[in-house]
Amino acid sequence: MRIIVAGTLRFAGDEALCSEIIRGGAEHITASREEEGCVAYNWAVDPLDPGVIHVYEEWESERALLGHFAHSSYAAMRDHLGGFTLTGFAVQLYSAAGIEPVYDDEGWPRSEIFGVTLQNSIH
Repeated sequence: MRIIVAGTLRFAGDEALCSEIIRGGAEHITASREEEGCVAYNWAVDPLDPGVIHVYEEWESERALLGHFAHSSYAAMRDHLGGFTLTGFAVQLYSAAGIEPVYDDEGWPRSEIFGVTLQNSIH
């Protein structure tokens, strides 16, 4: 089952600080992306709330994510983040039982998702 890790980290600082945090952790992010089972691993500064970093990770399985937690890149990123003042933390795990494209063959949002149909499609 695919696992999504998503949420936010809030720091006592501004966009420059959050950008510094991400740039300073770039080698750890790169190492995480290279781990077995990593589908996506992204950190980004929120464009409207510059003291917030959005975290998005996608892993092929629970085992892959547990392997990440035991990997040196995870420990190194935790150490890196320990050098900054974290003022808020809201990161959650989500399981994804199925995967479907957002758009149909014509480029419109799908009118049916996982068997649920919208009665009044937008196209």
